[in-house]
Amino acid sequence: MPPGVLNDLNRNGIQCIASVTLLQRFPYHRNHHTIPTMDQNRPTVGGVTAEVLKAVVSEALLGKFTAVFPKLFKCQWKTYEGQKKFYANFSTDCTDSNSNNMSRKFCVGGNWKMNGDQKSIAEIAKTLSSAALDPNTEVVIGCPAIYLMYARNLLPCELGLAGQNAYKVAKGAFTGEISPAMLKDIGADWVILGHSERRAIFGESDALIAEKAEHALAEGLKVIACIGETLEEREAGKTNEVVARQMCAYAQKIKDWKNVVVAYEPVWAIGTGQTATPDQAQEVHAFLRQWLSDNISKEVSASLRIQYGGSVTAANAKELAKKPDIDGFLVGGASLKPEFVDIINARQ
Repeated sequence: MPPGVLNDLNRNGIQCIASVTLLQRFPYHRNHHTIPTMDQNRPTVGGVTAEVLKAVVSEALLGKFTAVFPKLFKCQWKTYEGQKKFYANFSTDCTDSNSNNMSRKFCVGGNWKMNGDQKSIAEIAKTLSSAALDPNTEVVIGCPAIYLMYARNLLPCELGLAGQNAYKVAKGAFTGEISPAMLKDIGADWVILGHSERRAIFGESDALIAEKAEHALAEGLKVIACIGETLEEREAGKTNEVVARQMCAYAQKIKDWKNVVVAYEPVWAIGTGQTATPDQAQEVHAFLRQWLSDNISKEVSASLRIQYGGSVTAANAKELAKKPDIDGFLVGGASLKPEFVDIINARQ
C-alpha cells in the first residue's frame, strides 16, 4: 500500500479505511501505471484526491454499478452477502431498538399497490429524503416487486421497504410468485400480507394468508398482516366476527408476534373516499386489543401495533392518530403524493 495512504489511514481512521477500501474495490492501477500519491497540497475527500475519486466514480459508472450502488456510510445494504460484509464496519444500524417495546412506536406504511415507474419513484424518494420526518414514527414503503431494488437505493435508509406479497414456501415451481427469501435478497425487510385486494380479487383464503405470514416471519421478514370487513359485513353487524375470524387464522400460525403489525382496513373505505370516523376506527381497534388479550396474551395485546387503513389523508390523519388504540396507518393512494409526509407526521 502506498506510504501516503498509510499516513492518511493513521490520521483519519475509519474515514480513510473506507477510502482505501474503495481503492481496493476499484483498483486504479489496473488501467494506469501509477497510483496518484496523496499530496498534502491537493484537495482530498476522505483522504482520497479528487483525481483518484474521479477514477473510482468513472469505473463505477462504466460498470453500471450505479443500479445497485449502496448509500455509503448511511446504512448497510442488504442485497448481496459480499456487500453486507464489505459495509459492515461502516454501516449505521437502521433498525429501531424501541420498535418492540411497550410504548408502541407509531408506524406508517405506504402501499403503492400497482403504481409507479422509475420517474415517479425518484420524485417520491426525493420528497421523502428532503422532508423532516417525525423520528418517533416508523415508516415502511410497500413497493411493486419489480422496483424494490431501485426504490431501496433512493429512499432514506431509515425507511423500511416492503414487498406487497410473498408466497408460503422458499422456492419451487410456482410461476409468477415471489418468496420472502427473494424479497430479503434485494433489500426488503417487510412484506404486506392479507390485503383485501389479495383476498377479494385473487381469492386468497384466511388459511393461505396465515401460512404466508408464518413462512415470511420464519425467513426473517417483518409482516404487516391485513384484516378488514366488507360493506355488506359491516351493515350486517358482522365486523367483529369477521376481524376475529381473520385474526384467529393468523394466531393459529404465528407464535411470536414481535415482528408483526396488524393493519385494520375496512374494505368499504379503501380507495372509495369514505373513511371510518375516528370513533368507528377506535371501536374496532379496541375490540382487537381485547381479542388479543383474551386469545393471545396481555403482553401481546399491550405491545402489538394496530394500524388503520382506509382512505387515510393528511386531512383526517391527525384526528385518527389521537385515538389510543390506533398505532399508525397503512396508506394507499395518498402515499404516492407529497401529503404522505403530513400523514407520517400526524402525531407531531
